[in-house]
Amino acid sequence: MKLLELFQMWVNHPKEGSGRSNLDNTDECWKKVLQDIRNWEKSEDKNANELAKHLLYTGKIRRVHLDLDKVNYNNHYVSWTASERLEDLYWFNSSRDHTIITAEATKNNPGISVKGFIEAMKYDNKNYELNSPAIREEQEVIFPLQEKSILSIEKIKIK
Repeated sequence: MKLLELFQMWVNHPKEGSGRSNLDNTDECWKKVLQDIRNWEKSEDKNANELAKHLLYTGKIRRVHLDLDKVNYNNHYVSWTASERLEDLYWFNSSRDHTIITAEATKNNPGISVKGFIEAMKYDNKNYELNSPAIREEQEVIFPLQEKSILSIEKIKIK
């Protein structure tokens, strides 16, 4: 699957119900993208280097669930946010209970930046759009849900 198609399929998943399907398949695709990024980082091709810089994400990320009782550490690649403000998540509802999972993407275990992909695509097409402005505010990072990367789990209860 081409990189563009993979990102389009990823961001256009159903937002209601059970969410994404076929995670085993997309896991393999994202692992391949990370291998490609590692190769692009070492490449003599400046465009490949730039693409790698845009796609690679390291830093703190959060995954926000509506009142989650138990985290399923299934190691699947899922959506996280790099946004500092939960209010920037178009679907966040401050009047509901939430569970916030905080993790860290590292150089040895990086995430893949959707925002970085969009920025890279704008070099060729300055009007490139992958998602809506509201969704862009989410600053989505694709990263596996794995226990070893978790920094904290916080429950926000609304009284």
